Amino acid sequence: MRKTILIPTDFTITPLLLLKHVAATSAVELDVIFLYCTSLPDSITDLLFYSPKKIIEAAVTTAFSEGCAVIQNKYPEKIQSIRFELFHARSVDAFQIMAEMNGIDEAILAHTPAASRKQSFDPAPIIRKSAVPFREVDLESHAYAPERDLLTELFVSAV
Repeated sequence: MRKTILIPTDFTITPLLLLKHVAATSAVELDVIFLYCTSLPDSITDLLFYSPKKIIEAAVTTAFSEGCAVIQNKYPEKIQSIRFELFHARSVDAFQIMAEMNGIDEAILAHTPAASRKQSFDPAPIIRKSAVPFREVDLESHAYAPERDLLTELFVSAV
């Protein structure tokens, strides 16, 4: 059996910790979609040269990519694929359509709100209002740890 999960991302360590938790506790194979939510550009020139692929490439950090690879290598039997999806709308209906088109079975959220980058927004309120089943994972114990300590959490075997 296979399940498609959605994890909102701001390309920090928190979404990677969510992925690690889900992979460690899942009994089924997972297709993972990291959802990056950002506003559309305001300028006509930017819209003319709009490229979702370029937006994702500019947002994904090297550390985040390496973290994804570490988790995928740690749980190769659980994580079948990881991909990124760009989302611009701020409505529940638009999110619902996107979720149906991508076959989302469950969304995974952190109890703590996601950090905001320039032009990005946290989709958690939209996800909570939608019909997509979601689960909140408590990462509270990691809230005040320095980023490098959170990174070491990726290498610890048990969740």
